[in-house]
Amino acid sequence: MSQIVIEVGANKGTDTVKFLDAGDIVYAFEPTPELILELKNKFKQYSNYKPVNLAVDTVNGWSWFNIAGQHDWGCSSLHDFNPNIHAEWTERPDFKFTDRCQVQTIRLDDFMTLYGIQTVDYLWVDAQGNDFRVLQSLGQKIFLVKAGRCEAADTVNLYTNVDNTKESIGSWLENQGFEICVDCYNGKEADIHFLRR
Repeated sequence: MSQIVIEVGANKGTDTVKFLDAGDIVYAFEPTPELILELKNKFKQYSNYKPVNLAVDTVNGWSWFNIAGQHDWGCSSLHDFNPNIHAEWTERPDFKFTDRCQVQTIRLDDFMTLYGIQTVDYLWVDAQGNDFRVLQSLGQKIFLVKAGRCEAADTVNLYTNVDNTKESIGSWLENQGFEICVDCYNGKEADIHFLRR
């Protein structure tokens, strides 16, 4: 039986393809205009691929989206870079924005209601500083999520004026009934794996 996967921050589909090949139904959010076109073309043969050209946030509406159009475009964000980022993370020249555009934002609980999604087997969040807000946007529907993974700040806050630390996210997830495992893989960021107790 197909599982329901929600991927927030699909980027170039590196993780997406693993879920698609497993037969999962994948709702893949990617707000970057150039990348959503690339993704639609790349996965057009998959009937289980559901691209979503929206950003996820705690408020439905419109927001400025900063595009980092170099390397793999993976640093694009609703948030501004930490002004000291190049001093705190010296080996990453791609930490700069090349453009910005207006994007529509949606809460995940509202998205699930619109699409009649009753359960989420796996939630994969890589939302560049907005991961905690993505989780919070589930509201009470967080209890319909079985497992997932999200990115968090470890020793360096990549973006400014947003709380996306592993401590805040981890504590919140535990309070929502998840067991967590934190993987501090590069000394600056962390992946938080979570599983419903």
